[in-house]
Amino acid sequence: MQSVRPLDRPGISRTADELFRQVCVERFGNPTAMGCVLEERGFRPAPPEAVARLPTGEPGQVWRWNDAKQPMLLVTRDTGVQCQLMAPFADAEESATRFRRTMEGLRRPGLEVEVERDEPAELGGQPGRQVFLRIHPSTSEGGSRLFALSVGVPRPGGVALMMTASPLPPEENSKADL
Repeated sequence: MQSVRPLDRPGISRTADELFRQVCVERFGNPTAMGCVLEERGFRPAPPEAVARLPTGEPGQVWRWNDAKQPMLLVTRDTGVQCQLMAPFADAEESATRFRRTMEGLRRPGLEVEVERDEPAELGGQPGRQVFLRIHPSTSEGGSRLFALSVGVPRPGGVALMMTASPLPPEENSKADL
């Protein structure tokens, strides 16, 4: 019987971070562009029977990558959580570090990046980590976005890594507006 630990395969944290940046960050709010990048990367729409078993929340397009060493799903939607990446295993520490570095790397004049939360968390009864970052314009113009990562111990048949990208309502765009 194979234990859960060997599922931490090298490279999946890096691949997930790169994919999330290319699809969920750079093409945020444009499901058509997201789909084009996913197809270029070898993702295919998941069959309906696979979609029915997923905890994806609101309806959306589910994309599947069948690389045996780095299986991933990515869900794109027009509203709500507009982009959601899931993987059955990942290196928790590396994933959190890469995610935070990628999001903080978006900071530039006129665009602020705020860490809302970066802390240990219990995920599915196992130790894990959650990181939430708010990205918003320095002025009240434009919308804010919330990027989140939850990563934990791999579980057979479970999700160890989840990364999401969501718009924030106008009243939550900037703490300066409060």
